[in-house]
Amino acid sequence: MNDLSELWKVALAQIEVKLDSPAQFKTWFKNTKLIDIKKDRAIIGVKNSYASDWLKKKHHKIVKDTITYVYGQELEPEYEVSAELAEIPTEKVSADELIKETPIFGVQDGTTRDLRTLLEKANLNPKYSFSSFISGNSNRIALAAAKAVSERPGEVYLPLFIQGRTGLGKTHLAQAVGREVLERFPDKKVLYTTSEGFLNDMVKSIREGKSLDFRRKYRTCDVLMIDDIQLISKWVETQSEFFNTYNELHNSGRQIILISDRTPDRIDGLEPRLKSRFNGGIVVEIMAPDYEMRMALLEKKSGELGIELPSYITEYIAKEIKDNIRELEGALQKVSLYNSMTEHDLTIEEVARIIGRDHKSKREKIKPASVYKAVAREFEVSVKDIKGPRRTAELALARQISMYLLRQELGYKLEKIAELLNRKDHTTVIHAIDRIESKIKVDEAFKEQIEQLIVHLQNN
Repeated sequence: MNDLSELWKVALAQIEVKLDSPAQFKTWFKNTKLIDIKKDRAIIGVKNSYASDWLKKKHHKIVKDTITYVYGQELEPEYEVSAELAEIPTEKVSADELIKETPIFGVQDGTTRDLRTLLEKANLNPKYSFSSFISGNSNRIALAAAKAVSERPGEVYLPLFIQGRTGLGKTHLAQAVGREVLERFPDKKVLYTTSEGFLNDMVKSIREGKSLDFRRKYRTCDVLMIDDIQLISKWVETQSEFFNTYNELHNSGRQIILISDRTPDRIDGLEPRLKSRFNGGIVVEIMAPDYEMRMALLEKKSGELGIELPSYITEYIAKEIKDNIRELEGALQKVSLYNSMTEHDLTIEEVARIIGRDHKSKREKIKPASVYKAVAREFEVSVKDIKGPRRTAELALARQISMYLLRQELGYKLEKIAELLNRKDHTTVIHAIDRIESKIKVDEAFKEQIEQLIVHLQNN
């Protein structure tokens, strides 16, 4: 049977019989499509990533067995979000239909356990799951720890402390744990909040005389996630209340997940007793994604949104935006919008302007003084010395790096750089740039140091 639509029609008819559940079939299979068969893979189009996640977790075997039987050759189903299917209005399934059958999400005390309802109650974003989390060298250890926690909450890594810069997926990973726990153990109480949310609830409970309700909310959780925990250092009373909450949860074997932009030891103003407890489980870091992972992220996002861009454009975006996944995805959507408004594919120069990575945009954002300060801080020298006549080895390197950044990142002319750094002519600048470029090629640690300086300049 070679016709894809006919093949899928037959497969769906068999799946419907096997499921013996009109509500489940209508919810998960009605708006699906067999897009392609590539070697031993069946590419199945679905409306959204939520449907993709659910089919993988709950109905993958029945889909695989059925499509293999109908096609006459073993096929491994893969689920792909289709822009065409996403536009089809979702046909709602009534509560009566769900309750009549074996419930999709399980039943407790006669009540249907709707996953979306559980996620909302836990303050979790339904988009955040393990299947939508892109794994790479920068987050592999953090992902492994998170999955271990989701399988045995309260038994391993207590607490799980996830650390990393803004926009790298810390919240996504933490909430994926919460979602997985709810899917595995729908009876468990999961709650995600921020340190500010914790503070506001505490203040409100004191003002309204409902401290007992506040403690019941937080101290009876099976999994408690606190985002931006570093901010708690600003509030002494909140630290004290959280310390007691933490002890109550820890002593009763409940899971605690903390999210921060820095390690516990680097949170200034945090009480030593809290630092000690935060370090008592496991501290995992999510680092900036490498080029391969950034490309994977862009490809996945493009598939989800139905974006089609020439490869040279996505490669350029992945090369330029290195330190923030949200910025990477935002740049993809922005460039796609501009590309759809032109009659020709955008040039690299146009893309650079759109995402603010051309030299003019960078010079408007980053001033020479910021470069001197960043380099001076990195090498523990003064800005005055960088611009001065002294020629120690350390000062010479700091000065050459400043010249390199002014030229390569901000695009200043050689003569202007010489003027900015009080050098007599631009030949000194040429020599400095050549030396830094050569050192970057042979010294991986030095290359990383320069990249971190660039990231700092772009984020401050």
